[in-house]
Order: sequence, then structure tokens, then C-alpha cells
Amino acid sequence: MTTYDHLTSALLDSIPHDIVNAMSAQMRDVLAVQATRAEFCRRAAEEAGRAAPEPANVPESDRDQTAKSPQTPVRFVESRAEYRAERSYWNEGGPTMVRTVDDTITAAGVEVPVRFHFPSTEAVLPGIVFLHGGGFTVGDLDTHDRIMRVIAESSGAAVIGVDYSLSPEVKFPQALYESAGVIDHLVRRGQDFGIDGSRLAIAGDSAGSMLTIGATLLLRDDPASVGAHPETFSALRALMAFYGGHGLSDSASRRIFGGSWDGMGTDDLGSIMSDYFSSADDTGSPFYHHLSADLTGLPPVFVAAAGLDPLRDDARALAMRLRRAGNDLAYEEYPHVLHSFLHFGRILDDTTDVLTKAAAFAAERLTLCVLSRREP
Repeated sequence: MTTYDHLTSALLDSIPHDIVNAMSAQMRDVLAVQATRAEFCRRAAEEAGRAAPEPANVPESDRDQTAKSPQTPVRFVESRAEYRAERSYWNEGGPTMVRTVDDTITAAGVEVPVRFHFPSTEAVLPGIVFLHGGGFTVGDLDTHDRIMRVIAESSGAAVIGVDYSLSPEVKFPQALYESAGVIDHLVRRGQDFGIDGSRLAIAGDSAGSMLTIGATLLLRDDPASVGAHPETFSALRALMAFYGGHGLSDSASRRIFGGSWDGMGTDDLGSIMSDYFSSADDTGSPFYHHLSADLTGLPPVFVAAAGLDPLRDDARALAMRLRRAGNDLAYEEYPHVLHSFLHFGRILDDTTDVLTKAAAFAAERLTLCVLSRREP
């Protein structure tokens, strides 16, 4: 048995056999790659941890001041470095953009890094704002770059990635406010970047999916909280929510899926919530607990779920509530893949399928015709 086979077998043996048997062959191939790269990613985390500054001993009298820019705990420095290293392989290749621009937009009191991917030479394009996943604690513009480029190339729209502030340095609702603030800025000043601010969509995976729905509800129901224009909501033409959590604290899928193999075990999900929220009362906010919110009158929504994901039932419940509320809805479930499958387009056909379908959904609502755009 080769080292490759040994590492792959060890990983698969750590996963319940019924879940392994339910995976597609391509999903198992993804895990084989993950197994052989785990040591490389672990070393990246260790190196980042060694390079991190020592925690400051802050006098009591100065703590209010330093709370405005809190130091990142070493374990989060390490987890973010490991996540970046793991995602680096999956971001290789994919579509080449005509132009990519990194910039910042002021929102919720901070300068938020943003990345614009332009798939064509047109002077002004409608935009798809992309909010990355990572449990609110990891992830950035680089970890989701290929996903954004695929959506841009497939839809014909510019894709704008948002590098919102992470937890635990900031708590709910800061990331939500930053996301909504960036969207509002693009509606009002999109022309400064080559974006048609009257034609926007929002997309996000996992935590980004939660921010997608939450920011939309915030811009509809409480735009003043982020200084947004009351008409910003009307510029939103489509939403794309990939395998997010939307308010369930228990479900069949949460009980039978998730573990160390995908970072989605019960303890993992509990840690994410404790890092993201200051108070348990915050979890009742309709901008987080979407299943209790008024979902009528939203833009058309594309919802995608992974069949072997503890958040599968959240996506199903969201789709049902959206449909009952009379919204234009498309729901896709991929039964043989794990959470985070949007990243694995180098191997996984389901990744290409869901991104292509979501991009077409957005293009139609943004009144783009991708086929005619590409005709000579």
C-alpha cells in the first residue's frame, strides 16, 4: 500500500461507513487529495502560529481602546493559515478574468477589502456580491477566488468579493453590517467601479449564505442601522444561498452528518456560534434566524444543499419557507457530497453543475444573455 493509499484509507476509516458509501466516487477522490495534503496544511498552521505576536498584556484602563482592534488569538491565526493552505490547491486553474481589481469600501465604520472580477471588456456590468464562507472565523478573498471567477465567467456579471471582518475579533452583527454596507455602497456608487448599481445579486456559501439572506432582510427591514438608502433593497435582483445555516438548532441532518472529517461536527458548530455571538439572545435575530423571519417579497432565490451535510435540513427548511411565502425559488440538492463542495471544481462535477445553474439563475434575473454575449 502506498503512502497515498494509506492516508486515504485512514481518513475514510474515520468516517461512518454509511456516509462513505453514500459519497460519489468523485467526492471520495476529493477526500483522497485532502488526506495527502493534511500534513502540508498542518505545517502551514504551525508556522503561522510561531510567527504570530505574543498576546499583549493590556492594562485594565486601556482595554476599551484596544477592543476597537483586538489582537487575533493564536489558534485563529493557525486555523486561518491552515484553511488558506488547504484551499490554495482548489483555487488553482479555472477561468481567467479580463480584469481583476482589489480595492476597499468603507462600511460599518471600517475599510472593507473587496475584489472585483470582470469577465468581459464591457464598461459597466451588473454585479454579483459574493460573501465567502468559513464559519465567520476563517476565509478571505483568496480562499474563494476560483468560485468567484467561475460565477463571473458563467454569468457574464462582475463578481465582487467582500472580505468582511472575522470573529472572534468582532461579534454579530459587525460582519452582517459590513456586508450590507458594501452592497448599499455599490447600489449608490457602483459606477465608480464599473458596476451597474441598479442590477445586483448577492451570493454566499455556508456562513456567506447566512449573510446573504441576513443582509437582504436587513436592507429591506432596517436599512437605517447601516446608513443604507431605503431604495437599496429594490436594486437586488437575485440571491444565491449555498448550504447555509438558517436557524435550526437541531435536525435529522445535524444528528447524522458532520464530524472531524469536514469540520462540521457538533462541537465545531457550537464553537462557531460562541465565537460569532456575544449573547445567546442574538441567535433570535431574524437577520440570523431566517426561518422565523418574514420572507415575503424577497428577490428570486437559488438555494443549494449538500446531501451529506449537517446543514442540509436548514437549506430544505429555508426553501420550503421561501416557497410558502410566494417567492421565485430554485432549489438544488446534491445528495452525494459533503459541506463545502463548491470548492472542489478541479475534481467534482457537482461543483461545476451547481455554479453553472446558479450563474444562469442570476444572469436571467440580471437580464444578461450569456450566450449572445459570447457570440462572435
